Amino acid sequence: MPVAGPGPLDTPAAGPAPLDMPAAGPAPLEIPPPEASVEARLEGDVPVSVRRYGNPDGPRLLLSHGNGLASDLYYPFWSLLLDRFDVLVFDLRNHGANPVGGLARHTIPTLCRDLEAVGRTVDRAFGVRPRVGVFHSVSGLTAALSPALAASYAGLVLFDPPLTRPGATRRAFEAACRQAAARTRIRVGRFRSAAEFVALMGAQPAMARIDPEVLRLLARTTLRALPDGGRALRCPPEHEAQILKMIPRFSRMVDVASLPLPVRIVGADPSLRHTFLPPCDFRGARSVDFEYIPGTTHLAQLERPEACARLTADFLRRIGFSPS
Repeated sequence: MPVAGPGPLDTPAAGPAPLDMPAAGPAPLEIPPPEASVEARLEGDVPVSVRRYGNPDGPRLLLSHGNGLASDLYYPFWSLLLDRFDVLVFDLRNHGANPVGGLARHTIPTLCRDLEAVGRTVDRAFGVRPRVGVFHSVSGLTAALSPALAASYAGLVLFDPPLTRPGATRRAFEAACRQAAARTRIRVGRFRSAAEFVALMGAQPAMARIDPEVLRLLARTTLRALPDGGRALRCPPEHEAQILKMIPRFSRMVDVASLPLPVRIVGADPSLRHTFLPPCDFRGARSVDFEYIPGTTHLAQLERPEACARLTADFLRRIGFSPS
């Protein structure tokens, strides 16, 4: 959870919106019950719920979230895809609605194996068909690292994954990961109330572009109730910090241009001063499909969900993965 190229694509394009979305107005933040759900059993016999929404006859999307967050938090974004797509969402282990386990298995390699287990569960429960992964931050890194990537996915949409180029940019990125891990490890993980948490998040520079109602959704999706009436982070700070510490090692293993399937990367606005990790920036890399939305940060899907949905739908249409 972040706390303490080509031209911009937020200008109107000619013709109808790709998703026939309303011209204005946020998506409602009351998350409906899923059309169906299935439990995946991950390494260590960890149960993870995979929830199905949208059009079961549409092209299939598998969606997950960033470090310390939860997939339901992204509802303002993925709700815009439900009319046309078969949308399956799940939380990473030790996140969201899932139980919290020890640190020993809370690693990036484990998350990679988890992603493959979730994919197999989806195929068994809902039938084998092509799917596109729509992932944010660390879930995008795990997808890019998956050895079964080409066989499992028709494409990927990665929102600000922790990837960068070699050289000075990579050294600065890796130093920022180490600093973020150290700060996260000592972060407060318990709060007197959800309202206190919302107030604290609202004061963070990283959350400055997020609507207050989305901050309340953040509280509902990332906090659990305590017996004394307080709240605690569902993903403990030490778990989040451990992943941040591992990111530099595994990020180096990914060559975006060599991934064996179509990939679109949507980065944060590189002109903004970052308050978390340096944004993923592949401007000028001809072999990388890179876009950014002006005025957005690492949390673009929460800040500009409509623009993020348009970029997603545009890519899906371009690779032939959009309903007729």
